[in-house]
Amino acid sequence: VSVALDGLAQVATRDLAQDLLGDTLAVVGHPRPYIRKKALVCACRLVTRYPEGLHEFVPLLKERLDDPDPAVVASAVSVVCELARANPHNYLSLAPKLYRLLTSSKNNWMLIKIVKLFAWLTPIEPRLAKKLHGPLSQLVSTTAAMSLLYECIHTAVVGGIIDVQLPVSDSTGREVDFAELCAQKLELFYESPDHNLRYVGLVTLAQLQARRPELVAAHYNTVLQCLDDPDVSIRMRAIEVISGMPTRKTLVPTVKRLMSQLVLSNTVALQPDRIAATAADVDPDEMQSLPLTDAAGTSLVSAHGSMVSVRGIGMSDAADNPEYRLAAVKAIIAMCSQRSYANLADFEWYVATLADLVYVAGVDVSQLLSERLLDVTVRVRQVRAFSIKMARRLLSDSKLVDRATSVGFNSSVLATAAYILGEYCTLQPSSSDDISLLLPMGLSKLSDEQQATFIQAALKVYTHWLKEVSGYWNNTEIWELVRSVTTTTQSALSSRFLAGVSEEHLSSATADLPLQVSGRLRLFVEVLKAVSVATANLGDSAPPVCSELHSLFTAYELNPVSAAAQGKVPVPEDLDLDTPLGDPIPDTTDRVMPPPSPLPAPRPLAASHANDPYYLPNVDDIPMVALQLDDQSARTRKHRKSKKKSRRKAKPHSPSPPPP
Repeated sequence: VSVALDGLAQVATRDLAQDLLGDTLAVVGHPRPYIRKKALVCACRLVTRYPEGLHEFVPLLKERLDDPDPAVVASAVSVVCELARANPHNYLSLAPKLYRLLTSSKNNWMLIKIVKLFAWLTPIEPRLAKKLHGPLSQLVSTTAAMSLLYECIHTAVVGGIIDVQLPVSDSTGREVDFAELCAQKLELFYESPDHNLRYVGLVTLAQLQARRPELVAAHYNTVLQCLDDPDVSIRMRAIEVISGMPTRKTLVPTVKRLMSQLVLSNTVALQPDRIAATAADVDPDEMQSLPLTDAAGTSLVSAHGSMVSVRGIGMSDAADNPEYRLAAVKAIIAMCSQRSYANLADFEWYVATLADLVYVAGVDVSQLLSERLLDVTVRVRQVRAFSIKMARRLLSDSKLVDRATSVGFNSSVLATAAYILGEYCTLQPSSSDDISLLLPMGLSKLSDEQQATFIQAALKVYTHWLKEVSGYWNNTEIWELVRSVTTTTQSALSSRFLAGVSEEHLSSATADLPLQVSGRLRLFVEVLKAVSVATANLGDSAPPVCSELHSLFTAYELNPVSAAAQGKVPVPEDLDLDTPLGDPIPDTTDRVMPPPSPLPAPRPLAASHANDPYYLPNVDDIPMVALQLDDQSARTRKHRKSKKKSRRKAKPHSPSPPPP
């Protein structure tokens, strides 16, 4: 019987399960415990193939939970645990018997199955939480089995049992909250040398953080150490936990720790300035005081930004994982922007950190960085002047710009930097060099929106620069500088977009460009032409066009608007949305169509083709010839007969054969 049950469990199909389920269920009550175990396992396989048999199997399964043999009971619990994974509602009626086994059994493996079952049943029936509080808290306090301890803590967290306000005793006999006891026991997991225990401990800690974040915050230092674990999966879980526990005190150290991992990796080859050595060979004290640069000497971490303390932190292959680097960058941004920047004390530090991430991220997060950079600049007025400095720093990096225009890496960040430099150019002393930064060589390789952003920003910076230099017009050098910058800007636009076309063909050249680029480009070209004409001759004062052009962009201030602002505007009482704005449009569905107009009369043949044999005159003038088809057919038949007779006469006669 045992061999037959094992074979049926292996080869069962839906048809076999439907036909043999009844016979298998009859064996569930076999006198021998070994056969009952085999029958339960085989029936479990059959009902997975034939779910309609569950209503017959569940009552028998419930009876086996009271079986006198412990092995049969353990088998029944395992079967319930396997079936409840798909739909726990069907097994809610087994909760009383499972609770009795939870409080009476000493088998750890069966207790693990029972506790896992209650993790699925408690969200369905919340009243179980108060009932399970006592047994689970007792197991958490006394058990030494790590697997059972994990399942108890996991069930208490996901089932909401930690929310029951009943005191429990910890290992020292002190009364504590059940959630606090779970948090204390979780330290055994993520402080363990076993990677598997550390991983599941961090996973459960993240689940506890969603319900009781104040308890998880006490374990900040321990979780921070997990960020340096060589196992990338443990690092990922540590990032998930630590991104939810920043405060004003812990935000900066956490960001510096993550930035140090991004910097000190094989993905970004670094060397400190003024030291010809790799980052791994540098003394930590020197690293704290010197800026980090790449091989070309470009600063990768700004003085205002996330300068890192790398004592005790070495190179790690885990930091080269693209998924980990992406998770680290997202965690840095999420922690800094949490609750509308509630934990930020220095916004300049945050802007500099975003600029540093452009260099050290190692993955394409340009869209995310550009959104955050623009958001903080628009929201915080005090940081706009510093954002302009960071924008100039990014746009003046020729290698960064060349890479963005060639392969599109970080192009969104550069477009945002161009927007900031153009929109808030009045907050910093202007320079003609900013115009060149906004018209790089590979500008035409960017997307249409990014090209339009660069052109518009360059126009704003140019008009602001004109307004500032207009106050020093009595100097001849200023007039020459304006003429030179205007000519240089015209040449830059022509080489980037117009390929050196003349002014006569400007309209046709810009018509081939995208609409948003063409409109801004033509406006910029016309402004340059107007300035060039107005400054053709040196005068005693600056032409009005030089000092008044920038007012086109500063008439109204651009302020941030909430997405829900429109819903807060009250509707006026006299607003009438029912009266039509004009005469109603007539209904044409029942309209009778007019009869078709007659065809126009044929036009007379042109005089030039009157005598041409290849051009036919009017159809009505073509003469008609009547064909006698009957006479023609008769002549054709007569002709065929005459030809046949002539062939017979021409054919020679063959001699007759001799008689036999």
